Amino acid sequence: MKKKVLLSLAVLVVALAGGLDLHAKASAKGKLTGVVNINEAGVAQLTMLPGVGQKRAEAIREYVQAHPFKSVEELKAIKGIGATGFEKLKPFITVSTPTTAKWVKDTTAVAGASQPASQPVSSK
Repeated sequence: MKKKVLLSLAVLVVALAGGLDLHAKASAKGKLTGVVNINEAGVAQLTMLPGVGQKRAEAIREYVQAHPFKSVEELKAIKGIGATGFEKLKPFITVSTPTTAKWVKDTTAVAGASQPASQPVSSK
């Protein structure tokens, strides 16, 4: 009986944790506009990029300390950034211009969706 109660509690905790994650993503609706200079950006700016969390942002910063990127394609050298991930990042990264990225709240956007800098952003 105790095992069933503990198992039920464990399942409940996991379910609640998943629900909190979904709530966080849903409440973070918006879109990324502009670009991030991956040579100059700090960890906070790098985490604005799709698919880049704290650890990956730190890995990018460590890489830049050793040898700055000469092209955005070099970002694929970072562990966890493959061809697919790079394609999602490509519209939002640069090595030649200053960082202009902003997270714009958009109530019509799908959670997790991003908009490349080349598309106009309406100012409401």
